[in-house]
Amino acid sequence: MTPSEKRFALIGVAILAVAGAGSYMATRFAMHHGPTLSTYGNEVGGSFRLMDATTGTMTDQTFRGRWMLVLFGATHCAQDACEPALRNMSAALDKVDPGKRKAVIIFVSLDPDRDDADRLRQYGAAIGPRVVAGTAAPRSLEALTQEYHAKIEKVDDPEWQYTMRMSPRFVVMDPDTRYKGTVDANQSADEMAEHLATIMKPQE
Repeated sequence: MTPSEKRFALIGVAILAVAGAGSYMATRFAMHHGPTLSTYGNEVGGSFRLMDATTGTMTDQTFRGRWMLVLFGATHCAQDACEPALRNMSAALDKVDPGKRKAVIIFVSLDPDRDDADRLRQYGAAIGPRVVAGTAAPRSLEALTQEYHAKIEKVDDPEWQYTMRMSPRFVVMDPDTRYKGTVDANQSADEMAEHLATIMKPQE
């Protein structure tokens, strides 16, 4: 390698390092200084900014053009309720959206102290490709749960010290981030699919 080639290689490495550091700092800033949320005029739901399972950030605009089914919980979920609910919703969407292009499940962890990017990635991958998991700083989560009419409830647990209670319903947002209703998180996959087919039916 000539001196000139070495110089260009070093410059390339430096640029990648700066870009990586910038991405990391942006993620940490978003985690602790999230923007003011907007309801977009919705009765329930609206904007969000989360740290996703790849240590990047995702917002509601990331999924614009797709239906979003938003559920709050944690990987340490009270009564182990979150995983069955997410699996049932995934199966329900397979029926109403077989092409896997119209809808995504947004799973918001209320336990940022334990649910880091690696754990969220593994948890989502174990359930299926429809599940996108993310979290945020406690203050941002508090504002987000208020926006989506959910609660943050910590429950004592003999094995895990504590768990987080799952929100009782999936909040359904349409491709334009408009609130369209809710689906009971304790329903079966068939019941969810029937409900979703009504909510997501094209307007004539």
